[in-house]
Amino acid sequence: MGDGIGGPVIGVLTNNTFELLVSHTRKDNQENYGKTERVTIGKIDDPQQPQYEETTKEDLERALKGKFVSCNVQYRDTKTDALVCNVFVQKPPEGF
Repeated sequence: MGDGIGGPVIGVLTNNTFELLVSHTRKDNQENYGKTERVTIGKIDDPQQPQYEETTKEDLERALKGKFVSCNVQYRDTKTDALVCNVFVQKPPEGF
């Protein structure tokens, strides 16, 4: 897909899937996205934890819950309706 969405992580569902409150979208996105989206991590980049590896749900919760992330959408999984994304932990935008 190549679309981009972003927002705060509002819940962690499994060791590699979380719920995102979509507050930002790229203007050139090809698809439409809901106010919340389930995101499965294809790859994660966190400058605070550059060696992050997939571990437990609790570890993912500590790493992401409440943080602002940008997601580069790879595709939507037709079985789970989750977006498979490369995830980047960001500083929240000003005024957020």
